[in-house]
Amino acid sequence: MLRGIISGVTAMRAQVTNQEVIANNLANVNTAAYNKDTTTFSSFHDVFTMMFRGNDTPQVIGAMSSGAVVHDVKTIRSVGPVEYTGELLDVALPGGVYFAVETPSGVRYTRRGDFEISTDGYLTLGGFRVLGRSGPVQVGEYRTRAIGEDGAVVCDGVVVDTLNTYRFADESALVKEGTSLFRAEGTTPVLEENPGLITRALEKSSVDPVVEMVNLIAAMRAYEAAQKAIQSHDETLGMAVERVGRV
Repeated sequence: MLRGIISGVTAMRAQVTNQEVIANNLANVNTAAYNKDTTTFSSFHDVFTMMFRGNDTPQVIGAMSSGAVVHDVKTIRSVGPVEYTGELLDVALPGGVYFAVETPSGVRYTRRGDFEISTDGYLTLGGFRVLGRSGPVQVGEYRTRAIGEDGAVVCDGVVVDTLNTYRFADESALVKEGTSLFRAEGTTPVLEENPGLITRALEKSSVDPVVEMVNLIAAMRAYEAAQKAIQSHDETLGMAVERVGRV
């Protein structure tokens, strides 16, 4: 009975994390180029059960698990739908290509393409300065700005810089840090000379709100089922203790 309670508790904790991941996906349904996350589960401390017969060698009769736990939270690296906006500073990236931005923690990579201009005249993504061949891209002194398919930043009809675009040999090694930023960990960025950007368009979030709502309902029901299992085991344990006490 105690093992049943432990299994229920681990299942509830796993579903809490699962619900948090799904809720974060739903919160980013309108975030440009957001890649959804998914939760993977594994069994918790599988152990062998043994059968003893006197002085004979114990015989393994199977494995026993104490419930499920969260194994990992993985990012699904799929390209979201592309929406044409007509804005000169909107860009959609082909699959596997990333821009580089300068953050207080170092260079980070992103698939966002909703460029903005900061108050001090720099081209930014999510509030961070975008890196070009010459460093952070400065466009504040110009009247018109546009981005070409090759990543060229054209201001007042003149190319002032070219955006750095990268591919990674092992894209799964990128670690998500929030605000659609990734940290390169265990993989080296390779400069993409001709990225083939889709201009005046944005890659939308890969999150399907209907699917995520269904997943959220399923996670909540799994949580409630584990909760009821714990209550059932607790009541059974209480009855056993009460009856043993009477004896």
